Amino acid sequence: MACILGRKIAMTQTYGPDGKQIPVTVIEAGPCKVIGQRTKDKDGYVASILGFEEVEGAKLKSKALLGLFKKASSACFKVLHEFRDIEMAAGADATVAQFKEGDTLIVGGFSKGKGMTSVIKKWNFRTGRESHGGNCQRKMGSAGMHTWPAHVIKGKKMAGRWGNDKITLRTVEVVKIVAESNILMVKGPLPGGPLGLVSIQTAPVKGKKKAA
Repeated sequence: MACILGRKIAMTQTYGPDGKQIPVTVIEAGPCKVIGQRTKDKDGYVASILGFEEVEGAKLKSKALLGLFKKASSACFKVLHEFRDIEMAAGADATVAQFKEGDTLIVGGFSKGKGMTSVIKKWNFRTGRESHGGNCQRKMGSAGMHTWPAHVIKGKKMAGRWGNDKITLRTVEVVKIVAESNILMVKGPLPGGPLGLVSIQTAPVKGKKKAA
């Protein structure tokens, strides 16, 4: 399995071999460096730690991170991400060359943050009447029963923070690769805004069903 980190650059469109228009998201992916590994014996699971966006060590305030990079004899990176169940040699480079057109990817990112929102915007609740006498056009209304159970039921849709949630897409298709520019084009939209960080890895191939 292959993995890499990248940032969303833009959305555009391209055309497939049959001439159909395909909406694509352009990602500047890598190059990344494998900083370390997690092993079954030591950590209880297998994973590879990738570093993305090299920075000067003086810009890192965490001594723990500086020690990690020094131990790995590696340059310092702004972003570190752990990919589970993927084994890569420490010090190896991860580039878009490890993918190919038509691959199915698992892409993770954070959605755009909307801040504090009401139930009308967040949950698409219906507004109150706006005719004469109406005084609760955009209010939430009743949140629970008084006598029993005498509290707000868990899971009740209410006003609150909206967005900035981790979203993972598991059927993203690679449309085009420009290896010399570290560009990866995938079909459809991805979570997050411009320059949003995304984690990318190839989806596992499902095994064939056993004959009955």
